[in-house]
Amino acid sequence: MQNKSIYKLLILVSIVAFFTACDKDFNEIGSDVIGDDHFGLIKDDTKTILAYNTSLGQVETSNQPINSLGYYNNPFFGKTKGSVVSQVLLDTVNQTIGTNPIVTKVELSLPYFSRLISKDATTGDSTYELDSIQGFSVVNDKKVFNKFKLSVYENNYTLRDLDASLNFLDVQRYYSGETAIFDAYKNPVRLNDDADLAQNEEFMYSSAEIKTYKTVDGAQVVDTRSAPGMRLKLRNNFFQDKLFGAAASGKFFNNSIFKDYFRGLYFKADASNSSLNQGTMALLNFKQAKIIVTYTVEVTSSTGVTRKEKKFGISLGGNSVNLLENDYSSGYTSGMASNSNATTGAYNLFPKGGEGSMAIIKLFGDLDVKGWNNTTGAFVTGPNQIPDELEDLRHPSDKKKLLVNDANITFYIDKDKMSGALEPNRIYLYDLNNHRPILDYYVDYSVASISKNNKYVHGGIIEKTAATSSYDKRGIKYKIRLTNHMMNLISNDSTNVRLGLVVTESIGFTSNAKLKNSVPVANPFNKYPSAAVFNPLGTVLFGNNIPVTDPNYAKRLKLEIYYTKPD
Repeated sequence: MQNKSIYKLLILVSIVAFFTACDKDFNEIGSDVIGDDHFGLIKDDTKTILAYNTSLGQVETSNQPINSLGYYNNPFFGKTKGSVVSQVLLDTVNQTIGTNPIVTKVELSLPYFSRLISKDATTGDSTYELDSIQGFSVVNDKKVFNKFKLSVYENNYTLRDLDASLNFLDVQRYYSGETAIFDAYKNPVRLNDDADLAQNEEFMYSSAEIKTYKTVDGAQVVDTRSAPGMRLKLRNNFFQDKLFGAAASGKFFNNSIFKDYFRGLYFKADASNSSLNQGTMALLNFKQAKIIVTYTVEVTSSTGVTRKEKKFGISLGGNSVNLLENDYSSGYTSGMASNSNATTGAYNLFPKGGEGSMAIIKLFGDLDVKGWNNTTGAFVTGPNQIPDELEDLRHPSDKKKLLVNDANITFYIDKDKMSGALEPNRIYLYDLNNHRPILDYYVDYSVASISKNNKYVHGGIIEKTAATSSYDKRGIKYKIRLTNHMMNLISNDSTNVRLGLVVTESIGFTSNAKLKNSVPVANPFNKYPSAAVFNPLGTVLFGNNIPVTDPNYAKRLKLEIYYTKPD
């Protein structure tokens, strides 16, 4: 019987899954595409896998497609505040204002990431579920988001396009830890100063549909309906002066002039006095934000002078920066200090998004005391920068080449340390040497109804326990398949690169962000996956360095290779 690689089966399963299982629940146990039965294949889980942690320091957060806004207290990792600074742009340049403009209303709107769940056929009301928001309480099996303090200020610090220190030959980069700069340059007058505390001191994200009303025949009826989003009332007198004061003359000719005059807004997050140890953090696309300034102007006619209502539109476009402030817990900082040994590996791994940490993984260990002579077809004494364990797989003693059918790494969650903490939906394993995905990422075309779960054959999606309430489910493990990566290492003599492990917010986003300082490890690096910057969460996983007598020994990090040999 001719042996065939399960790789072909995976491709077939991916195609079938696209048509039959697009709405599969990836958070349940048993979500593996091909299961754990390997049909009598030879299993090898004895090869060395070494993993350790490294902190990242400040990371570039300028011009991200998604930004974190809010305050979140993670039970294990500690407290994080995410604030955002964004330039503003005119919707219409060189706009004619009119005579004697008087601002009557200013409203900022910013949609949340949400999914439509249902629509009432009688009332027309829609029910939504918010996505990418962390920090909530559960009341009657429903999410109630915690409060935080939100302040909106005018930003007076210029967000440049190009870096003057590099003779304007490269883009200007801004980093996560530069809060002090923008604090020093903000206009101290808070713009969202409405008496309603839900607008500022006790701001809370809501999944409610947004409705406006109008009067018809003396009754209030729904005029417009919108998906959930932020609606902030901003100070009329600030925009009256900024847009229609004497200093505004000539500032609307184009957006280059306008950006230099009105340098943007600063959305600053802090803990709310009513929710000091909770809070909520959301991922938002600030380029979708709009400020609509409603104002009236004088209109002269044969009957006299009247006032006419007009609109002035401003968008939050141009440059932006996401500021992150961390107050890490002692458990996290001490855990990082004791689990960063590149020689022995770690008991726990701490992939943490934002200005956080990651794990570095080396396959097959560091032992290298022999090499392979292609001319004689025999091992020779002396290192060759290829681990001996990998050489043994490439050149087995029985001279029969291995045919890799499946390879995976399972990362078990340390449930004790993660008790009560929100868990990231996905982790991402990538080629750290070249800062790109591994081959298994590229050849996986599996598609899910929720894009975050695409490429589910490659995996990395959390598997959870069964529970009565969806909010009671706890993570067990993440499994990542690297079958093609292993085939390349063994059969095609590819380079055994270091692998990086991070949390990810979007599996489809593979670009990298700069680190302010290179990570001081062997072969330092200065890039980090941008999708990990977006994700404010972290998880605690079991590593490789767990003693045999430890009760968690069975959950240690293992590389599993399933293969066959030709007859």
